[in-house]
Amino acid sequence: MGIYRDGQIFMYGFVGDDWWGEGFTAMQVTEALAEHGRENDVTIRMDSGGGYAFSGLNIYNALKAHEGKVTVQVDALSASAASLIAMAADEVLMKQGAMMMIHDPSSCVCGTTKKIEQEAKVLNMQAGEFAKIYASFSGKTADDARELMKAETWMTGEDAVSHGFATSHEAGMQPVMSCMPFNFTMYTKAPNELVTIARSNKWDKEPEQTPPTQEDGTQMAKTDEEIAQMVTDAEAKGKADGAKEGVEAYMKLHKQVMELPQAKKQPALAESFMADGMDFEAIKAKFDLMTDDDKSEDDDPGIDRQKYTQMRQNGAGLNGGSAPQKPTMSAREIYQKRREKMVA
Repeated sequence: MGIYRDGQIFMYGFVGDDWWGEGFTAMQVTEALAEHGRENDVTIRMDSGGGYAFSGLNIYNALKAHEGKVTVQVDALSASAASLIAMAADEVLMKQGAMMMIHDPSSCVCGTTKKIEQEAKVLNMQAGEFAKIYASFSGKTADDARELMKAETWMTGEDAVSHGFATSHEAGMQPVMSCMPFNFTMYTKAPNELVTIARSNKWDKEPEQTPPTQEDGTQMAKTDEEIAQMVTDAEAKGKADGAKEGVEAYMKLHKQVMELPQAKKQPALAESFMADGMDFEAIKAKFDLMTDDDKSEDDDPGIDRQKYTQMRQNGAGLNGGSAPQKPTMSAREIYQKRREKMVA
């Protein structure tokens, strides 16, 4: 939903590119003013803990350039950059229980002493210009306004009127039960209630990023890095899943094969068939095609095991004989017999 509704501009949330997904930018305000009409009186509804200083200054100048009357109604809070924006109004109305805060601009910097000194110089210059804006609305001197800024001054509606930063206020106080998301812990003198609200809602933590979406709600195309990571994750998962499925399939095949009568007699042979990648039907067919001659001697109940063992030892010369037994057939005759058997 846009910030322009029912002929009013709602400056709720963060000033600038909204951190929590709720805020307003200088471009949005400019577009809202154009839609409303440059010459028409306009009411600004405000509830903001602040934001980016230059975004606030940009919006301040946009409101100052508006030809119609500008009324800022502070519904709950006008702090930091938001209070600077309010100074562009012809009238500032503080609603019941509303607050305002002015302070020096701040920034984060790291580096050498020279770099830090340069940043301090820029901040002092910026604060001096902001003090002039607060002074022009309130009737104070720029130095007096700057002192209030340095002290991070929090004001009720009555205080804001007393200092000249608001033109009117509604009497009475009401507890701050809720407000727009903002990290109030960053302020030195923020009311304890606001700090508690910020911490309980985790506004002092950077929000988790959600995938950007297009206007139709569908997710935007991913970057090459994101796609590469997705492929890597998918391959890793596929390998893990494939390994698990492979084990389960082998166990199922093993159970089926070992239930075959032939496999029970020749388990080693059955294992070799499975190791070769043969499926159940192929293994069963293999066993069914085997002739009696292909079976192990262990499968023939007619063989005298003791005589058979002695025969093999005699043939190998292991029973005290002078030499192993000579074969009675040549290699050529052996191959010939095999061929005849295959043909038969």
